[in-house]
Amino acid sequence: MAVTLYSTTYCPYAWAVRIVLHEKGVPFEVFEVDLKHKQENFLRLSPTAKVPLLCDGGTRIWESMVINEYLEEKFPEPNLLGDTPEERAAVRAALIDINWNRSQPLAKLAAMIFYERERRDDARVERQVRAWYAYLDQLDSRLALNDWLVLDRMSFADISLYATVSVSQGFGMRIGERRFVQAWIERMNRREAVRRSAPEAMPTVA
Repeated sequence: MAVTLYSTTYCPYAWAVRIVLHEKGVPFEVFEVDLKHKQENFLRLSPTAKVPLLCDGGTRIWESMVINEYLEEKFPEPNLLGDTPEERAAVRAALIDINWNRSQPLAKLAAMIFYERERRDDARVERQVRAWYAYLDQLDSRLALNDWLVLDRMSFADISLYATVSVSQGFGMRIGERRFVQAWIERMNRREAVRRSAPEAMPTVA
C-alpha cells in the first residue's frame, strides 16, 4: 500500500517530513488538511487532530520527530540522523531545541495572527518578533563556523530548521544581513528534495 502523508503545505513539521520522504526516495501521496476546517476522514485517523500524520499500510504515526525516525529506520539511506550514538544524540537534541523552544515565537504569532486562537496584542507580537530575530543572530554566528547545523552534512536538524525559517519568511520576517544563514538556506535550496517539497505559496498574514 502507498504511503500517505496527511499534511498542511505550510506547516513546518509536515514540510520537514515531506523533505525527508523526498530525500529518501519514498513514493507517497499527500492529503492536504485544512487546519481551519479539518476534514472528517482525517479526524477519524488522527488521534491528535494535528499534522503531520503518516499512514504506511496499516501503520499510523504522528508527531514529526517520530515519523522521521520511523522513516530513518525503514529507509536508512541516506542517513539523516547520524552514524554514531554521539551524533544521533546531538541531532535529537537540536531537533528538540528547534521544535520545542526556538519555533515558539512563530507558533505564538500564528496563534494570534493566522489562526486567531489568541487575542492579538501588538506588544506581544513585537516581543515574539524580537525573540525570533535574536535566534537568527545566534544562528548566524553558529553557521559562520560550520556549513551545517550539527553534522558535517545535512541532517534532520537542518531539515527541521529550514522549514521553520521558511515559514518565518511567510510571516514577513527577513534574513537581512545574516549572510551565513542566507548561505545555508541557499545550500538547502539546491537540494532536489527541498525544491520538490516547497509550497507554491505561503498564507497571507497581516
